[in-house]
Amino acid sequence: MLSFKNLLRRKVRTLLTLLGVAIGVAAVVVLSAFGEGMARGFGSAGDTRDADLLISQKDALMIMMGAIDAEIGDEITAMPGVTAVNRTVIGILQLPETPYFLIAGEEPRGFAIQRYRIIDGRSVATRRELILGRQAALNFKKQVGDKFRINEMSYTVVGIYETGASFEDNGAVIHLDDAQRAFDRRRQVTFFKVLVRDAHERDALKERIEQRWPDLAATRSGDPHSQDDLLEVYRSMGWVIGIFAMLVGGLGMMNAQLMSVFERTREIGVLRALGWRRRRVVRMIIGEALLVALAGGLLGLLLAAGSITLLAQSAALSGFLSGELEASAMVQAVVIAGVLGLVGGGYPAWRAARLAPVEAMRAEAGASVRWGLMARLLALLLRGPALRNLLRRPTRSLMTMLGLGVGVGLIVALSGIAEGSRQVITEMLGAGQADILAQQAGASDAMFSSIDERLADHLRTHPEVKAVSRLVFGSTAVPGLPFFLLYGLDPRENHIAHYRVSEGRSIQRSDDIILGRLAANSLDKQVGDRLRLSGQTFTIVGIYETGIGYEDSGGVISIREAQRLFGKPRQVSFLGISLHRPERAAEIAAELEARYPELLVARTNDLTSRMQDFATMDAFFGALMGLMMLVGGVVMMNVMLMSVFERTHEIGVLRAVGWRGRRVLRMILAESLALALLSGLAGLGLGMGLNQLLVMIPGYGEVLAISYASADLWRIFGLALGLGLLGGLLPAWRAVRLRPIAALYHE
Repeated sequence: MLSFKNLLRRKVRTLLTLLGVAIGVAAVVVLSAFGEGMARGFGSAGDTRDADLLISQKDALMIMMGAIDAEIGDEITAMPGVTAVNRTVIGILQLPETPYFLIAGEEPRGFAIQRYRIIDGRSVATRRELILGRQAALNFKKQVGDKFRINEMSYTVVGIYETGASFEDNGAVIHLDDAQRAFDRRRQVTFFKVLVRDAHERDALKERIEQRWPDLAATRSGDPHSQDDLLEVYRSMGWVIGIFAMLVGGLGMMNAQLMSVFERTREIGVLRALGWRRRRVVRMIIGEALLVALAGGLLGLLLAAGSITLLAQSAALSGFLSGELEASAMVQAVVIAGVLGLVGGGYPAWRAARLAPVEAMRAEAGASVRWGLMARLLALLLRGPALRNLLRRPTRSLMTMLGLGVGVGLIVALSGIAEGSRQVITEMLGAGQADILAQQAGASDAMFSSIDERLADHLRTHPEVKAVSRLVFGSTAVPGLPFFLLYGLDPRENHIAHYRVSEGRSIQRSDDIILGRLAANSLDKQVGDRLRLSGQTFTIVGIYETGIGYEDSGGVISIREAQRLFGKPRQVSFLGISLHRPERAAEIAAELEARYPELLVARTNDLTSRMQDFATMDAFFGALMGLMMLVGGVVMMNVMLMSVFERTHEIGVLRAVGWRGRRVLRMILAESLALALLSGLAGLGLGMGLNQLLVMIPGYGEVLAISYASADLWRIFGLALGLGLLGGLLPAWRAVRLRPIAALYHE
């Protein structure tokens, strides 16, 4: 019980340390649950529990992005051993309430629609009818008999369903024909589900299908798929980001335990003199850390459960969160808490065990300071009183800077990647001197953007338009490059000039492809070689270099072949519009967007600010900065409270010689802000260093674009100073409230 009593001696410090651990644990659990939810959500489209085989487009980045000729289903139905074939179209829409709303188009008499268990009303029977998922009905406040609009088309809600998959329960199901029309997939499906008469014939049927159609993949339940790598990225994303929050909390715990050792130096010396062995001292310190970690883990588990339940009520997030805490998350919380306890108490315990009994008994409690060479050098440079006070405890200040710097560094690194992506997308789409760019209005992701290419001809008739380029954009998988970016262009349009061919020639025929330099090096290909994509063989006729890793890791084919591969007949992803008078770009963009409501039209430099991809990313960064503000504020407050506790006598002397309360307040806040500023500088270095390491990763760093916007850096420094202000307020207020006489008598 000695460890428990020691923790109660500094209740405020213990509480703040516990809170820091709890927030770190909760962050890991919530973010990992969100990442797992995204993986499950996007993976639910390929659920094969109700079928023997799933037939999808081979090498598609995700199953729901595939496009297959619907007539193939008739041929599969005629194969020996096949009992039934079900056709499905999947699409994702951006609605005002949520950026990712799943729409499934099913055959009313097909077997796959049975997986949508009706809890109210009935299933879809005819066109213009719709059944809503249970969560979607709650979010949109809809019930049986109401109307629901999809792409300006009104549907009647005839039923409410439930599948148990959050992403599906936050979506809707419509008639297959309606889905083909809504997503412009006439005579196409996303995938087929197949039932076989005899399970022993399944493998033979799978082989026959893949031999008959080389661009298709037949998958059994539980078999790996090309989208698994992407889904694993989603699963890992939450863990990676959550671990940074955990590191901040863990370093905060280590800092608190280390200060506990400092202020109890004489006590530890007495215990050693009374016969305590080093391992007993180690057990005491680690025991205290484990107690705080365990309590913080339990509190973090409660915070995570409450946060997940609250977030699951949001229409934008409910598709990725079930609203319930899973058993695996509870195990995560316990393991994380245990690791924090061992790591947070390990170094302080080792330091306590190294104290010699005689030297420890001579030390003044809370006043033992050893100035190392680095601290003395810093003292020559940092002459301000606030900075000198920080150097009185160089170890504590350094650990605080490191802890807060880790959180700030993560935000710096991610903002650099995000800004780089913005610039790459802008440069890629603005190639060919495009002044205005057009994307499908309401597209939840650039990959899903789909525009009728006939609009390009309409736009060319505008008196202000000089030229229009069509671009088909997508991603597929090839051996050696799991994320291969492919661009479909018309060689007669301006955009092709952006891809400067350094070897060979540009595309001319339907089976031509030009490769980016990085892609050619990664695949060990050269002019004249062959490359197989989604069942079709292309001849490499040229190697291009744009200087943008994102583009130089991909390839360019004819627009017609790209439309076929990505299931976009007579459709394009973007339109690049050049004007006779570029200075009127904003005015013309607004005019075109009003005339064509199915388009999102913006100046080249403004498009990314309106794309849902980047809006989602900005919201994510805002939430991440809030999280780091919360964790970092607790750590900073803990550190500054410890500083006030150990300097109680000093503050009493200052008050006795005439210092007013506001001068003491300024001193404590100045120290807190100085520490936050140094943490921000450390985070800036850590974040930029992390990005430089990522750039050096083979196969990944080449496509990574890093750029830092001055506005983002100022915002991050504002975050750091906010941490200092937030963390210093309570300690400063506590210092001001100290009575001079009581403070002078404090040991």
